Amino acid sequence: MRVPIVRYTGLALSALFLSGVPKATRSAQGKPPAVAGISLGMSAAEVRVALGGPEVQQTSLGMRFWEYRARGITVIWRDDAPGAHGIVVSKHTAGEMNGVRVGDAARSISSHWGPPARVRQSGRFLDFSGNGWTLSAEIAGGRAVEITLLAAR
Repeated sequence: MRVPIVRYTGLALSALFLSGVPKATRSAQGKPPAVAGISLGMSAAEVRVALGGPEVQQTSLGMRFWEYRARGITVIWRDDAPGAHGIVVSKHTAGEMNGVRVGDAARSISSHWGPPARVRQSGRFLDFSGNGWTLSAEIAGGRAVEITLLAAR
């Protein structure tokens, strides 16, 4: 079954938007987190070693998306930059990013990531900035339903 491109267009727009989130760093957020053996800046070959080949590949708005549906991980590549630009985690089993997993209570996120640099859509999105990267947790029903890690431009 093919995933509609509309889903990735929204993800792509979020990726572009979050790249411009203001920097409000704290020392605990100096190095970008890794998940499932992958991190920002990794080459396509390195990601393939860690996760294998993607189950689905899509392109939209100058970006490529490698989706690992069974794992709940999507890797984002920008056409104009080397290395992985973003990682989206949508399943609890994908692993944790700086102590937080999909499914964790929203109230526990700040204990791991500190105060959010930005809160969007009345608390639906909590954005946290590090040195050259941004974490965003999407909240629904009081729990993280998706976590996005993006490199700064």
